Amino acid sequence: MLLKTKSIVWDEAPMTHVHAFLAVDGLLQDLTKCKEPFGGQVILLGGDFRQVLPVILRGSRTLTVASSLKKHALWLKFHKLYLTKNMRALESERDFGVWLLDIGEKKSGSTIRLPLQCYPSIQDPIHQLYSDIDFSSMTPQELKGRAILTVNNERSMEINNKVLEFMPEIETVYKAVDMIMSEDPQDQLTFPEEFLNSLTPTVLPPYELKLKIGSIIMLLRNLAPSKGLCNGTRLIVTKLQQNIIQAKSIDGTETFLIPRNPIDSISD
Repeated sequence: MLLKTKSIVWDEAPMTHVHAFLAVDGLLQDLTKCKEPFGGQVILLGGDFRQVLPVILRGSRTLTVASSLKKHALWLKFHKLYLTKNMRALESERDFGVWLLDIGEKKSGSTIRLPLQCYPSIQDPIHQLYSDIDFSSMTPQELKGRAILTVNNERSMEINNKVLEFMPEIETVYKAVDMIMSEDPQDQLTFPEEFLNSLTPTVLPPYELKLKIGSIIMLLRNLAPSKGLCNGTRLIVTKLQQNIIQAKSIDGTETFLIPRNPIDSISD
């Protein structure tokens, strides 16, 4: 997977010990057989050196500074870009900043009223991302860079169902078999199957999964890391069978079979 990676984004870089950067640098050079920094890969660091530096247990100021990336020759290999404008301090954002401060100081009361701009319609991002796509003849390249980020599973399912309405293919519905992992009869009565079906935990797929050919799916488990099938991998559905989903990688180069899998939330 690292060999196929085009870029790596490293957030809060100033808090990371320089040894971590050196380890990644050496690993990528070994994998790529390239002696360029980080094996020639694009590395994007983000952070503010005016904030917290690496935390050294019982370390002195000298040790803390010495553990920073800026004190190593590797830092000279990076091209520096600076953010010079504080977007939160703009005049147009001042009222919003006061509103946030009032919430933090509990001046807004028990009921917080959000500004209207915080209530976008579900149709807005869907229309913006997919209105120019002909789902009957779309290509992986058209879908590769499109995604909608939302806050929870319920909202995600709502958006997914709306996107499915755009697609002309016949919908296939997969239903899970939910059960509580306890032999205690009282637990069985307390958590009936109907109740379990209504839950939408982040570590589990929905009880009722609706898909169409051309849908984009995301894996929730590491099925075959060596083949790139990891938690978070996005795939495009190409065939729907009773117990197997055939899907291809988002770049369209490989095809995989995804079987039904027993999943529990205990390990998560």
